[in-house]
Amino acid sequence: MEVVYRVLLIFLLLPAVVVAQQPFSGTINLDSLSEEDAALLEMYRDSFLSELADMKMVLRQMRKKPIDTTVALMNTKSHVEITTDVQGPIYANGRNVGLSGAAFFPSVLYYHKTGLYAAGALGFYTDSFMRKAAKLPVASLSAGYYKTFYKYWTFSAGYNRSFLMYADSFYSGLLNNSLSISNSYNFWGYVTLTANVAASWSSNLLRNKLLKLSPVNSRSFKQVTQDYRQAYAMYLHLNLSRNFTFFNVLGAKVFSITPSFSAQFGHDNQAFILRNITTQQQQQPPKPGQPPPPPSTPTLQYNNFFGLLNLQPSLSLDWRIRNLEIYAGCYLAIPFNDYNTTTQIRTVNPKKYYPFGQGGIKYLFRVQKIKKPKPAN
Repeated sequence: MEVVYRVLLIFLLLPAVVVAQQPFSGTINLDSLSEEDAALLEMYRDSFLSELADMKMVLRQMRKKPIDTTVALMNTKSHVEITTDVQGPIYANGRNVGLSGAAFFPSVLYYHKTGLYAAGALGFYTDSFMRKAAKLPVASLSAGYYKTFYKYWTFSAGYNRSFLMYADSFYSGLLNNSLSISNSYNFWGYVTLTANVAASWSSNLLRNKLLKLSPVNSRSFKQVTQDYRQAYAMYLHLNLSRNFTFFNVLGAKVFSITPSFSAQFGHDNQAFILRNITTQQQQQPPKPGQPPPPPSTPTLQYNNFFGLLNLQPSLSLDWRIRNLEIYAGCYLAIPFNDYNTTTQIRTVNPKKYYPFGQGGIKYLFRVQKIKKPKPAN
């Protein structure tokens, strides 16, 4: 390698050497150089070697992705996440659920470096019915495990318990527990495939309290929930995404653009329990001396469908710097097998598309043990 450096230096410095020496005789003897020329050659040699080392370092950095920010590396360290998510309009399983406006979900999560986590979240809605029904419509607690292995494979499993304060005692116990398992793998560092399986079930299955359906008919919460096929629901969610990452742009350390496409299969039975409040007897006040009309009773229009629910393309943006992360995305819900509560017919192919947006801001900070000073000897 030293011989190569000398040959390169001689080639680069050949014009200067020819001018300084006698007319070129066809051969160059480095030992015959004067002290000044040898010192100058040595200086150029050191400069060339320094520039070559810099070029090698740049090439290594080009082959190896730059180090990400603290946000991207947090899943290797114990930390706390404070997040506020915003979504609007509100859709479930790609379907219009009748709520207007947006929803806000502030949450706090603690993640341990082993992969275990615990979180709590609240849900607030701008919809007038939700705001009047309860000051705090929804709260949830969750716990589970989330870990990335070998930089490409991510596995997670978690349990979530929701508390629906906007609903009455019967409805608040429907499908308010869920258990999910997710596997995600990044193929060749190019495209990521995620498969998520989730099961939801009702807390009413553990309640033997009687639900009064009429003055002469009462049944337990458990029996009514099972009759209406609201005891459980299963879901399968597949997502294919491609992440494009840029460093030190738009004021961010890391800026990501991620197009994705997802498909959801599952039960579509939780949205169709309606109250029978349209009968003439219930709308009119009771006459003097007569008993009041029976309370409105849950009515099920459709029973236990399972199949393709939603196809959803999306584009999300992620902006990160140090411990701060800001993200936003636009989505298009394409519902299949949608149920019309008026005609009581399920539409196989989509008739309406539902665009919606989602975004949020997240702040992360590490949790470190306070080291006690060692006692002086």
